Amino acid sequence: MRLDSSRSLLVRLLMLAVLVLVPPMGLASFMALDRFEQGMNPELDRKAAAVGRDLVVQVERAVAYGIPVDKLVGVDEFFAQVLSGNPEIRYLGITGTDGGILFLRGALSGQLAETYHQQSGGLTGAQDSVDGTTTQIGDFVDLALPVKGRAGLVGAVHVGFDQGYISSRLFSIFYDIAVVLGASLIVAFEILLFVVVFNVSGPMKLVAEAIEYGKKGDFTRMPGIRADDEVGHFARVFNATMRQVDSAYRGLMAYIDEVRTGHFDRDAAEKAGEIAERVRFLFRFDASGAPSFLREKLSSDVRLPLFLFIFAEEISRSFMPLYAQSLPLRLAWLTPEVMIALPIAVFMTGIAIGSLWGGVVTERLGSRRVFQIGLVPAALGCLMSGLSQSVFELSLWRGIAGLGYALVTVACQGYISKTGGGSRQSSGLGSYVGAVLSAALCGTVLGGVMADRIGFAPTFFVSTGLVVVSGILLGYLLEKAAPDQDATTESKDDQRGLSRIFLNWRFSVLVLFAAIPAKIALTGFFFFLVPLMLWNSGHELPEIARIMVLYPLVMLAVSYYATRFSDQWGWRVGQIAVGGILGGAGILLAALFDGTLPLLVGIVFLGVAHGMSASPQLALIPDICWVECHHYGRTRVLALLRTLERVGSVIGPVLAAIFLPLWGAEGAIVAVGSVVLGMAAIFAMLASRYGDGPHLESEEGAL
Repeated sequence: MRLDSSRSLLVRLLMLAVLVLVPPMGLASFMALDRFEQGMNPELDRKAAAVGRDLVVQVERAVAYGIPVDKLVGVDEFFAQVLSGNPEIRYLGITGTDGGILFLRGALSGQLAETYHQQSGGLTGAQDSVDGTTTQIGDFVDLALPVKGRAGLVGAVHVGFDQGYISSRLFSIFYDIAVVLGASLIVAFEILLFVVVFNVSGPMKLVAEAIEYGKKGDFTRMPGIRADDEVGHFARVFNATMRQVDSAYRGLMAYIDEVRTGHFDRDAAEKAGEIAERVRFLFRFDASGAPSFLREKLSSDVRLPLFLFIFAEEISRSFMPLYAQSLPLRLAWLTPEVMIALPIAVFMTGIAIGSLWGGVVTERLGSRRVFQIGLVPAALGCLMSGLSQSVFELSLWRGIAGLGYALVTVACQGYISKTGGGSRQSSGLGSYVGAVLSAALCGTVLGGVMADRIGFAPTFFVSTGLVVVSGILLGYLLEKAAPDQDATTESKDDQRGLSRIFLNWRFSVLVLFAAIPAKIALTGFFFFLVPLMLWNSGHELPEIARIMVLYPLVMLAVSYYATRFSDQWGWRVGQIAVGGILGGAGILLAALFDGTLPLLVGIVFLGVAHGMSASPQLALIPDICWVECHHYGRTRVLALLRTLERVGSVIGPVLAAIFLPLWGAEGAIVAVGSVVLGMAAIFAMLASRYGDGPHLESEEGAL
């Protein structure tokens, strides 16, 4: 059983997480929302009264200077400032003594005029009241406060709020709670998966493997389990039994040798020798008397640290352009749109540089050591991103964080690639993609909620803490796991260099027309244009996060089945081609109509496209670059692919930022979608010849 793909285990763990977390969190949330609703109405009334009294003071001060109420200047601008700072208030207005509307901001006069005329008499009678009068007008609750001058009542200030505001806020809070609950389930699932695989299923698999060897008469191996729990106790008893069998064998062979050398009957000695040869033929024992320990690498060894690390990095995904937009722009020679895109582009540049260097370092030092090295710039970049005072500083630290991100992901990718082989390459790398997508889902949605609640900068501090936790967890795993054996020597054939891989036209076509366009779509459309468009259309940060989480959610679901299909049918090239076309078409669909729905369609299409092509791209490399993988190491070749595709990650936001001031947001989406769709169509045409002829010139020489 391959634990990373045990479907029944995953289902049982998910059900356990749901049963443990959902009922108590659901009950607590319901009780909290009920109390929130009970306490919200009085607070809203007090807020409206406080704002109204402050406005009355301002108006009465102007009236005291002899300015008639209907001659006040700058009232609309003043009202706009008050409304922007108090989103729960829907409108502000000033009426005369007859109820006629003099100034109004936030509502239409036709909605209020008739009620104000009817209300004017009651207000005159209540001019000595400081609390004013509250009236329900359609969907609004209107608070009217009298304004007094030297000669008595001169008008009234009106503060209105939507009585459905509380319901809308409760609805928003409900979604935030549901989002947090869903993310918590995923985190709990990852932790449970790690605990069960690392402490139960993984060790028992080694026991089962040792038993299979024993059934074949091979007693040279026993499970290498050093845990102190029940599984560890069982393994120690099992190993003790194996040693007893080994001792019995050696005792038997010693007795046979004694019979052969000491028996006076030659026929009996020969018979004893035949028995000894028969025993040696049927059973195999270690010559030293110490059976070797079975230790197997699983992709789950690094899954949880990788999950926490990607989770930390993805926290800023839903608000990075908005955070850059809020910082001072200090480079006059760049347009504001390019400045906003700069942190994303520099982050991707850091990933590109780190990916190329990370492949070489991983081959020399091993995956686990490089993982630890990459945590340092990643944590530093996250911490200083929260302390940045300008877009330039933010871009610099995002580049350093990108370098750490590349080292960690390349190390994990190389490690997971070497734990699987043969027909299970896509499944092994699918485990990597699954961990990344799960973390991206949690990070994106929780990042938006946290940024809305605590601000942009503190959210980066939370991200830094998660990076540190992933490093601590990895250090614990290093103490428990087998020594890293994936470090290799320098490449066997470095005379022509890894750059010769570009003579492989299949590799070049894959990079240029499949990998790079996918990243252009991801960073240019999804990371840059989508948050800006949603923010400009009035969506709040949690709403933006909830919309953007569709991408990893769809990709995670599609990737699971695409990986299985790729392993069973081997249609990797076709999946990549179809995925590229779907991605480009989806981006174009997002610009056909106004509103949020087309963006949702584009995000879903992009998730489907990348879910179809992500794992097959990685699994296709050993097929089309088998000589390079043999000469230079699979990790270095995969790192080169990741480096080259990051070129698209850098180009994407910059390209979108250039198109944005020229043609607007919709035009920028059309331009990015056209580029992606065109390059994907070229790949689809060229991919039809992937199965013809030798893979590349160097392969001909090697053969």
